[in-house]
Amino acid sequence: MPVVQWFVQRGCRDMELCLALTAATSSSQVEVAAYLLPHVPHHVLAALSIEILKAAGERSGGSLNGVAFLLHSDFLGDPAATYAVADSIARSDDEAVAPELKSFLRENWSEEAFQDGLREGEAHFSNLVRILKWGNSPICLRDLPAPLRVAVAYLPLHRECVKAGGRLLSQRHRGQLVEAARRLGGEVLDEAGQKRELLAVLEHHLPPFFVGGVV
Repeated sequence: MPVVQWFVQRGCRDMELCLALTAATSSSQVEVAAYLLPHVPHHVLAALSIEILKAAGERSGGSLNGVAFLLHSDFLGDPAATYAVADSIARSDDEAVAPELKSFLRENWSEEAFQDGLREGEAHFSNLVRILKWGNSPICLRDLPAPLRVAVAYLPLHRECVKAGGRLLSQRHRGQLVEAARRLGGEVLDEAGQKRELLAVLEHHLPPFFVGGVV
């Protein structure tokens, strides 16, 4: 018996909450989704996670802010599981999945996006090293104090990750930060759900006046 039918036949209020959460997500009513999310039982979210994201993408009307909110919030309460659901939809051959949703997840939340982020982070660092060694600009980066060099290189990434909010980084940002942490601090932080630790490494190397608040 399909999971949805099981809930409907039992007349669960949980299903009504789940449908309300899906509606709020699809219409990008983030404040409403944030209020509803803690009230939907975990087992319901786990059972219907793929359907929630698919339905929200199908009815989104072009904005996927609600979907991004659920993922950044780690709506399954398990970073590895939340990433896995997003990756599953991104790789799905199901024609019922909205193309916009699939593209969004593939570019930002899939395992492929994580690998892309690692490559982008490596290329970014290599370009920085080239500029430091051979740059001919009148304002030479190598003449700046180390924290300011880090700010020039990584402050935009830091601000993007902080602005996104939530408990989880997108896979693309996560890959970029994993590479940054490795290059700056020699630390390998490649487990799912290490947003705080990754940002802490970056913040340790940034001038304190650039770091506003705690994530």
